[in-house]
Amino acid sequence: MMEKVYFLGIGGIGMSALARWFNAHGAEVAGYDRTPSALTRALKEEGIAVDHSGALDELPAGLLQDMKNESGRTWTIVWTPAIPADFPLLVALNAAGYTPLKRAELLGRITRDKPLLAVAGTHGKTTTTSLLAHMLSYNGTAVEAFLGGIALEGNSNLLLSKETGDAPLWMVAEADEFDRSFLHLRPTHAAITSVDPDHLDIYGTHKKMLAAFADFAHQVAPGGLLVHTDAAAAWSDPSALQSVGAQIYGPLKTGESLEVRGWSAGYSDVRGEDGKAKFTLHLRGQAPMQISWRLPGAHNAANATAAAHLAVQAGIAPLQVPATLSAFSGVARRFEIKRQSDTRVIVDDYAHHPREIAGTIAAARLTFPNRKITGIFQPHLYSRTQDFLEDFAAALSKLDACVLLPIYAAREAPIPGVDAHEIGEKMVGCPVKCPPENRFLDVLEKLDPDVLLFMGAGDLDRWIEPAWNRLEKKTTQPPIDAP
Repeated sequence: MMEKVYFLGIGGIGMSALARWFNAHGAEVAGYDRTPSALTRALKEEGIAVDHSGALDELPAGLLQDMKNESGRTWTIVWTPAIPADFPLLVALNAAGYTPLKRAELLGRITRDKPLLAVAGTHGKTTTTSLLAHMLSYNGTAVEAFLGGIALEGNSNLLLSKETGDAPLWMVAEADEFDRSFLHLRPTHAAITSVDPDHLDIYGTHKKMLAAFADFAHQVAPGGLLVHTDAAAAWSDPSALQSVGAQIYGPLKTGESLEVRGWSAGYSDVRGEDGKAKFTLHLRGQAPMQISWRLPGAHNAANATAAAHLAVQAGIAPLQVPATLSAFSGVARRFEIKRQSDTRVIVDDYAHHPREIAGTIAAARLTFPNRKITGIFQPHLYSRTQDFLEDFAAALSKLDACVLLPIYAAREAPIPGVDAHEIGEKMVGCPVKCPPENRFLDVLEKLDPDVLLFMGAGDLDRWIEPAWNRLEKKTTQPPIDAP
């Protein structure tokens, strides 16, 4: 195993999970990230050195010495595409003779010789991966899981459990389609949660994106199980999956249980009762199971169905599934109730694709019937906003009121003429406001929302506490540029 690893972009959700894994396995781990965050603070508390300056002289002393070592390199450098190719520290490491690995390459290497459960999809993969890891761990199966979000139980994006006896250690990983990262994985069993168009800045067309998912499907081990839950999936070439060596199981959808290659499967009767989310789960060879748990909406029922089938393949007893799902605490920023009183509730959700937004709003309607739903949406990426302008408008129009924040650029430069106002102009039947950030709290206070959904993949969650304080009149401070 690599004994010294340096991460460029260590504060990213996927990078930090890998850093934690190497640290837990005894490696010397350090890294750089531009922005201090809760994640980088947690890494430091776990004994990992994190630099925010990017200066060469801030590298660990051992790595600085290693750069001068002409007889070989003892450090492995890992980088994320969020770090630009001309970043001075990356340029210096390249010049010193290192060949940095992408995060996905490293994940592929450390999972290659273990049984692997991988979850892909343009959305739903983080919740499904977290569910799967929880189900294995809860039932005593040894597991190491790399999550694309922070599991509320354990407050981490890495799950580690000890191997027990002769039982295999299962690896669980989120298979990210961005930059075709998931093609570095060789799963024993896998799930594909959704194949809606996304990351068209990488793929160019939906057809090319679908072809990459087909390539991923072909990497599932012969005789393994491939579950896909998206009933609306329209593969560009229906024959693309015919030569897959795994058993293909799906699509799974709301409605009557399905007969797919002789397997009775699916979910039905998605509802909310007595403050709990409920649905009926259909597993192969089992009577219908009544599920009562924390995650509302049909999309989460689909996620649970996929996770349950993979967990059973890994050895979980089917009859343990209902209790196991009921014990799931959830994932940060996935329909996470952040604040609640008798008269108001704030929900934080990572939804940043039109279909995710539609699912989150539908889940809110189930969870909070007959209440006014106000959405705060921060578009993520100029290219995604441009690609799905009409779809964003249609999904957000299902709200009772909407506030659009400026676009979170992430890795992109602005695209002239593309902004949040364009979405608002196309919305129908829903009042919408597009304030600058320094007027956001004023606008929110005038709306006096009942159920408030924060939706987006950027940094809008930093507004939750100031918003709650303003609405509950816990502060008299004037509007601020940033909390």
